[in-house]
Amino acid sequence: MDLMGAILNIVFFVLVVFLISRVAHYFNETKNSLNKIEKKLDEIKEFSVKKE
Repeated sequence: MDLMGAILNIVFFVLVVFLISRVAHYFNETKNSLNKIEKKLDEIKEFSVKKE
């Protein structure tokens, strides 16, 4: 029974690390997407100012 508990603990630990990694990756991608959108907005503002 001790061996089974140890294996379950290891599997649980790996699962938690994997989930934390996926959440961090998601937030990083979201941040990158927001930065791209902000750049595009700045380009549109510059273009509209030049056009006036």
